[in-house]
Amino acid sequence: MEISEFAFKLLLLFFPGIVCAYVVDNLTIHKPRKLPFFLLQSFVLGTGCYFLYWSLLTLFHWKFPRVELPPIVFLRALADSTIRFSFREIAYVSLMSVIVGCIISVLALYKVPNRIARRLGITKKFGELDVWGYALNIPEVVWITLRDHKNNLVYDGWIQAFSDDSKDAEVFLRDVSIYKNDTGEKLYQVGAVYISRKREDISIECRTLPLDERVRWKEPQNEGHQNEQQQAVTKPATDG
Repeated sequence: MEISEFAFKLLLLFFPGIVCAYVVDNLTIHKPRKLPFFLLQSFVLGTGCYFLYWSLLTLFHWKFPRVELPPIVFLRALADSTIRFSFREIAYVSLMSVIVGCIISVLALYKVPNRIARRLGITKKFGELDVWGYALNIPEVVWITLRDHKNNLVYDGWIQAFSDDSKDAEVFLRDVSIYKNDTGEKLYQVGAVYISRKREDISIECRTLPLDERVRWKEPQNEGHQNEQQQAVTKPATDG
């Protein structure tokens, strides 16, 4: 398939966007994306990188007006096919796009946009693909008790790695103690265990998360209070 001169020119001009999108795509956890979305993402990120490059040059020129800077030919090259694009400019913006991609990946890792939006009341989304990733990414969740109900086993250990989503519930545990689920009988200990199960066959308990004292073992107190209320209702009235 032959590539037209205009298409080749666009490919070179938006090469920084492709680089930036590739960095973000490989460093972040996300659902599978189709090619049209990747191309649109490359276009947006590439345009943003060129704008950032222009902003930095403008700021530098404002700070040091005597220094002569190269002109920005990106927008002019898009509007006029006769203008030759600058390979130096594409190279500089491509290097900048790697840094921009890393910054975007860090923001996505710590869910900064979602945290800000939740603070502002704009959304309730937590930024993970599903609750599986949200629960296992909580900093306090280190040691877990994984109950394999189908095989009547309990795995107690700390998480070293886990799958991106709950569709393939995979988890790699270290320093693992293994018990029977129904009796609690100790079976053996092992340095590491890789577990892959259907998500409906397992449950995970996070013992390192503290239990709020306000809700600790309130059931007996509530039952006693309900019994007292029931006795007060059923007790026959007596004349004084």
